[in-house]
Amino acid sequence: MMKSDEIVKELEIAAANAVRDLIDYVPNLEIGSVDYEEHIGRDQIDLRIALSRGGVNYALIIEVKPNGAPRFVRSAIYHLRDYVAHVDQSNRADVGQRLIPMLVSPYLSPESRAICTDHNVAYLDLFGNAHLAFDSVYIDRAVADKPKAESRALRSIFNPKAAAILRVMLRDPDRAWRVTDLAEKANASLGHVSNVRKALLEREWIEKRADGVVLVQPDALLKTWRENYRRPSGHGITGYTHLHGKQLDERLSGALNPQCPRAIYSLHSAAQWFAPFGRDGTHTFYADESGAQFLQEALKLTSVTKGANVVLHIPNDESLFDDAIEPALGIFCTSPIITYLDLWNGNDRDREAAEYVAKECFPWLE
Repeated sequence: MMKSDEIVKELEIAAANAVRDLIDYVPNLEIGSVDYEEHIGRDQIDLRIALSRGGVNYALIIEVKPNGAPRFVRSAIYHLRDYVAHVDQSNRADVGQRLIPMLVSPYLSPESRAICTDHNVAYLDLFGNAHLAFDSVYIDRAVADKPKAESRALRSIFNPKAAAILRVMLRDPDRAWRVTDLAEKANASLGHVSNVRKALLEREWIEKRADGVVLVQPDALLKTWRENYRRPSGHGITGYTHLHGKQLDERLSGALNPQCPRAIYSLHSAAQWFAPFGRDGTHTFYADESGAQFLQEALKLTSVTKGANVVLHIPNDESLFDDAIEPALGIFCTSPIITYLDLWNGNDRDREAAEYVAKECFPWLE
């Protein structure tokens, strides 16, 4: 196994090579010296690459970060800013060079790239995303795909156990949460809450305060979640009922239950109770096995090859029932968060309904 300092050195070499390849795209921009781990007093940077073009001298002041999460990117940017300021105030012979701060990392998410751009810091990742702009030089490149490691990291944040924690926080975005309180509310282990907390801190979606962590970017969290969301796995039952609209709702009023047997409205059938966008001809529910049996009997559901108007989904993740809401007496629905995510990942009409749910329930979602 490679030692950590050997891994860091290899990353710095890979970063230097990637910068060279990027510079090759710019006509008449020549690379001079490449210096590793340059020091000025106590300050240090990982790379300094001298450039020249048309008689003008430049220097890329480069910080290399193994982890490109927003939290570490912001720290690197502050370090680059301080280092450049120190050089500008020194009496070094090469102070006449124009200094260009730059961050290099194995992968930089769109959020991390935006932080760099906001602070006028060039960036490059080893996956192909890049931004370098000075004088007449302009490179801006974005790669649509994510590396497998990033996809795995996002899946771990949004897996069912973690999702229960996120739903708790999104229900009350302004509340400060201690690990123990969040674990109790989400019915999760302290270790799992700590892991989710760490991942959210790295992405700057939450912030540490004296009384706990607070969700400071609920919009960024929900937008990322909806792009990585998959409707709950499980199995379904479809059928036809002669009951419709008010008649069906009256039949189920007081009979739906998020506990036992578990059966609640979902999708459009849920949204109509707290953000009515327009009735849908299909009635949809989440249920456990006993809840599905109850609904089949209560709705006198019959099997049909065509024209089914009831869909019962029996999810493997039963934590979805734990944050069900009761928008009307005796009526239980999926929470606005689950309803929004389910609808967002449907067809065009579903997405329009999701946007209406957001407008009604999430004023903080831009």
